[in-house]
Amino acid sequence: MKKSRHARALTAVALAAAAVLSAAGPASADVRPTRHCAADEVMPRIGEGSSPRPGTTRLFTVGFRTVNGTSCLLSGALDFIRFYDTSGRPLDVRFSTKAAVAPFEDVWVDGFRWAAVYISSPAGDGGMPIGSMAFSAPTTPAAEFTAAWPGPVNGPLYISKITAPVS
Repeated sequence: MKKSRHARALTAVALAAAAVLSAAGPASADVRPTRHCAADEVMPRIGEGSSPRPGTTRLFTVGFRTVNGTSCLLSGALDFIRFYDTSGRPLDVRFSTKAAVAPFEDVWVDGFRWAAVYISSPAGDGGMPIGSMAFSAPTTPAAEFTAAWPGPVNGPLYISKITAPVS
């Protein structure tokens, strides 16, 4: 069976398009990065989430997203953690345990994926009037960040390592 001239041209265009697409490879958003995030590529934001045990604990999340459409890896733990009250004065906040111990996983961070550090505190009224949290993050090179804190907390606090978000 002989193909018409139109069918042959359409087949040639389809084959050429398939060759271009296969040569280009997968979209860059789907290629897992191999390098760790630079300090100016990530931005933290702190929020309060839903605690799995709302009567006994409050759950806060330090979320890291990239800026400027970059794609990179974060891993490790926050360090040199400091809390400040709403006037900027240092607060003495205690930690019950620090669960941020090795081994650490590389967490892929980009415009769609984010990394998380979970901080829990005992539930209750009152608490310390935290206004912000300062910490260093394991970027390349290490970076110092400060982010607004959503409200007062009771101590001691429990802090996780950098991990993929739990849904």
